[in-house]
Amino acid sequence: MNAITINGRHVGDGYPAYIIAEIGINHNGNVSLAKDMIAAAWSSGADAVKIQTFITDQFLHPSHPGYNYDIDAEITHDNEQEIWDFAKKHGINLFSTPEEFASLNFIAQQNPSLIKIAAMDFNYKDLIQAVAKLQKPIILSSGMSTMEEVLQAVRWVEEVGNTQYIVLHCVSCYPAADHSCNLRVIQTLKRVLDCPVGFSDHTEGIHIPLAAVALGANVIEKHFTIDKNLPGPDQRCSMDPSELKTFIQNIRGIESAMGHGRKIPAPEEKEPRKFKRRGIYASGPLEQGTVLTENHVLFYAPSHHNCNVTDWDLMKNRVLNKKVNKMDPIFIDDLY
Repeated sequence: MNAITINGRHVGDGYPAYIIAEIGINHNGNVSLAKDMIAAAWSSGADAVKIQTFITDQFLHPSHPGYNYDIDAEITHDNEQEIWDFAKKHGINLFSTPEEFASLNFIAQQNPSLIKIAAMDFNYKDLIQAVAKLQKPIILSSGMSTMEEVLQAVRWVEEVGNTQYIVLHCVSCYPAADHSCNLRVIQTLKRVLDCPVGFSDHTEGIHIPLAAVALGANVIEKHFTIDKNLPGPDQRCSMDPSELKTFIQNIRGIESAMGHGRKIPAPEEKEPRKFKRRGIYASGPLEQGTVLTENHVLFYAPSHHNCNVTDWDLMKNRVLNKKVNKMDPIFIDDLY
């Protein structure tokens, strides 16, 4: 896999999952609320925080069902500058999704560490290549797409010399039902592509993106809000600060639990391996010279060195070289 680096942070197999808190338009056009959300997401442990930058009348037809909401949630570039300045002042890794070229130019002026193409533009070559030409890490959201479209989008990025890309599996429903998530696609994408692969989650709860991490997702994007009762289509599938903190803790726990894949006892099992395995004990008092048979022994826990049930084949029908009391362990060295 071609791992990439974002602000000194490696993203790919062998590295911790990169966590993106997606504010999107949960701010409902309120700059102050947007800044509060960004600060809360960052302090909750996100590796990056994302917003959307757009001029509604330059990418949505008035007949689009989301047109009126986007008009209300739109923040002008002049006002959005306050958000970017806030993030820079506080050292927050903020980036955005441009919905049209004027917004792309505005975002480029902010010099973010990465940039994202939305699922709606996954088949829009001109915008994808314009973003890729910035030669920054680029996230491609593959919602609603086929594998052919995935390969096509990747080719468009590579055609302009950008090899720093991440492909996110995504189901573009808000919220998305568990049964629609098809998480095994993450493994399919990882086999086919030579890049980090992630999951942009729109389900309610945290169980689905946690499963995505267990399946190998290198990046997790999850919507974020500070109040799920706020208006807007994404609030229901968003995490609040407490949930995001718990979510990240759970991800790090899963990553630690995944291990190295070799079937060997854990270091912590050294002592349990002794007392939770069976040894060999005298079923009654045994005299020196006794020829050991199964009638003379009990296979009880704990085991001891050279006194383990797996040693029995080496011990049976051999002669005791000493007297053994009832319930005492019998060792290989006790036999001729």
